Amino acid sequence: KFSTTHRGYTCDVCSKKMGLYQEMWGCRSCNYDLCRNCYNNKNSGGYGSNKKGSTSKLESLFKKSYADKEDKEIMSESGMLKFFKDCGVNPESYETLVIAFMLNCEEMGIYEKAEFTKGFAEQGCSNKKEIKNKVQDKVRSVQNNTSEYKKFYKWLFIHVKEDEKKKSVPTELAIQLWGLVFKKYEKNMKLLPLWLEYCASVQDKDMKVISKDVWEQIFDFLQETQSVDTYDDCGGAWPVAVDEFMEWCDENNKK
Repeated sequence: KFSTTHRGYTCDVCSKKMGLYQEMWGCRSCNYDLCRNCYNNKNSGGYGSNKKGSTSKLESLFKKSYADKEDKEIMSESGMLKFFKDCGVNPESYETLVIAFMLNCEEMGIYEKAEFTKGFAEQGCSNKKEIKNKVQDKVRSVQNNTSEYKKFYKWLFIHVKEDEKKKSVPTELAIQLWGLVFKKYEKNMKLLPLWLEYCASVQDKDMKVISKDVWEQIFDFLQETQSVDTYDDCGGAWPVAVDEFMEWCDENNKK
């Protein structure tokens, strides 16, 4: 238990932004904080508790509402659309990827029965209403908590790799994903349109793939660099791809 010393604290369950000198419960080693309501709910068996959902009910729900007719172990395309609607998420937004993150799905665009059942049972869900509530909680957490967003963003790179042994993703795919997952940050990423334009211009030439290093650091670069004129190479700390991007901007008079 502690009192907040600045206004930057956020509850990791409900995403409530905390004011100064507010009472919270936290774990510093795991960087996890709860407001009073969420802490009380945790101790009274609410969300955050160890209550497990019913795997049998979840399996029945999956089979009845979402399963593919040919392969009962995965969701059909129509089943996925129904699932997203039941969860209250936009199927064309990155929120669908947040669900995959939540369930730790192995393959992009595939939701397996085992992942669905195990993931939501561990979240304490047994029916559509409970699933929707948990999904909405997770979406809010990723949207409003930068630390949680970064965990999601780093996981996404691993999720979309075609092979576990590969250390990169195709630039074409990265461009599509950045367009989705950076949408909420685009007002603060003034160079994002130019970065996407640059990547598109070199994806068939000098930069056919994006490394993990570039994937992870480009988020911070685009957040910190608001214009070509204010670029700081941080003593060479940014990936080479960033330097090449800035050279491209200068050569093509991009501002």
